[in-house]
Amino acid sequence: MNAELLNLSWQVQVSLASGYVAYTVAYLGFREHHRPIDTILLTLVFGLFATATLWFLSNQSALISGAAAFFVACISAVIWRKWGVRLRQKLLRVLNLTWGNDDPSALATLTRSTDHYVTQVGVALDDGTWLTCEDTSKFSDAPFGPCIIGPSGDIGLYLTQEEKPNGKRKKIKTARNEYYGDRITYIPASRIRQITLRHRAANRS
Repeated sequence: MNAELLNLSWQVQVSLASGYVAYTVAYLGFREHHRPIDTILLTLVFGLFATATLWFLSNQSALISGAAAFFVACISAVIWRKWGVRLRQKLLRVLNLTWGNDDPSALATLTRSTDHYVTQVGVALDDGTWLTCEDTSKFSDAPFGPCIIGPSGDIGLYLTQEEKPNGKRKKIKTARNEYYGDRITYIPASRIRQITLRHRAANRS
C-alpha cells in the first residue's frame, strides 16, 4: 500500500475505505473480470456517497460522521445491487439500446439474479449422467441452500435424483438427515456439460 494514502485527511481516507467496501458489496462474486481502473472508479463512485454524508454531518464528531458515511456508502451499494442494476437494464431495454449487460457470462447473470427463486436444478455430466435436485424448497433452510453456482461453472446441489445414460433413474433419499444434517454434492466445472435451472417468480405463490 502506498504510504502517501495514510497522509491524506481522515475524511478522504473514510471516503475511500467506505467506497471500496461498498464496491465489494455491490459486485460480490462479479469482480474477477474487473480491471484495476474499474475498481478505482467504482470505489470513487460509491465513495461520493460517503463524501456527501461527511459534508452534511461536518458539525458532528469524527466518529459519528465517519460511521454514518460508511453506513450510507454500504446502503447505496445494497440498493444498487438489489434494484439499481435491474432498473438500469430495464431502462436500456425499453429504450431499445441494448439487451446485453456487463456480466462476464450468462451463468453469471443467473447467479446474480435474486428476483426469481430457483425451484429445480439439473446437471448433466460428461458421461451422460443427470444429477438433479427436484425440489430446492426442501433445502431452503440448508446451510448452502438451495444451491451454489461458482463463477467458473462449478456447482453444489442437494442431490435427490440420479439418472444414468441408459435412462435408469434412482431416487436419492439421503440428502437430508435429521441427525447429520444436509449433504451437498459438489460437481467441478470440468465434469459438467449442461446446467438447467427452473425458476419461479418471486411474486408468484
